[in-house]
Amino acid sequence: METSHVTEGAELYKENPLTGENRQNRVSHNSSLFVSASQGSELMNASFNDIPPPVNDPRLECRNLHNQVHIWAVDLDLWNVPQGEALQMLPEYEKMKSERFRHDLLKTRYIKGRYALRLLLGMYLGTGFYHREFHINTYGKPSLKNTPDQEAIQFNLSHSDNACVCVFRQHGDIGVDVEKIKDLPDMDGIVERFFSPLEKEKLLALTESARKKSFFQYWARKEALLKAMGRGLAFPLNKAQVISSQEETAEIFVRTAKPDTKSEWTLRDISLFDGFVSAVAIDGHHADCGARLRYFQLK
Repeated sequence: METSHVTEGAELYKENPLTGENRQNRVSHNSSLFVSASQGSELMNASFNDIPPPVNDPRLECRNLHNQVHIWAVDLDLWNVPQGEALQMLPEYEKMKSERFRHDLLKTRYIKGRYALRLLLGMYLGTGFYHREFHINTYGKPSLKNTPDQEAIQFNLSHSDNACVCVFRQHGDIGVDVEKIKDLPDMDGIVERFFSPLEKEKLLALTESARKKSFFQYWARKEALLKAMGRGLAFPLNKAQVISSQEETAEIFVRTAKPDTKSEWTLRDISLFDGFVSAVAIDGHHADCGARLRYFQLK
């Protein structure tokens, strides 16, 4: 299969064109209900202990990630976590950030999403709830601070409306994105500015209804890739081509030409929520990416 290429030299932007918000403060503003997993997803339910703190502490028999990628789906509106208790467990800077949200629903979703990430990190590390501050790189990507190599876990989080996805992997970069499929008045303008010529060509060849879903799927792939690279929206999206000129396969391989990033990446679409699209990106060339994925749900 032909590998897509990522090059430098395109328009940069600080705000997400889909939402008009800074990537680090990004929250979508529409609400919908989560519908478990789509067909084909090996979704599992974590069991819970009700003894706080922390509340709803998940237990997973095998926490060693080995070569796997663990994907956790959370419906932030249906997950029964007391907001007050969850807020108290967060570090001070995340509590302060939650106060920036003007709408209670958006604030609640932010708190639950950060709480879920730290709850799961603590489970994998065997430390209980993870209270420590993250290291944040220049482009806003979080990682663990001063972690022994044998405990190194890479993680990423994305949420759109009530849909939240947390991903975990050992010894390798990872990124994830979830997007709600919705009407977008300026879709054509966004495609023109931020999609590669081949992506534009393939989108225009689709029917209108199919084009909308593919638009958001391509976008989810782009954001997952850039988040895995640790570059966020500082990287030119129209130079991050996330399709192949040949026939589409489950795994999409991307090669970067920029010297300060890893050169090969694997993307894969993942189906978790009805009415949403998602994608995960990991570094390296992995034709077996799908076999590495395991799915879980917090509820």
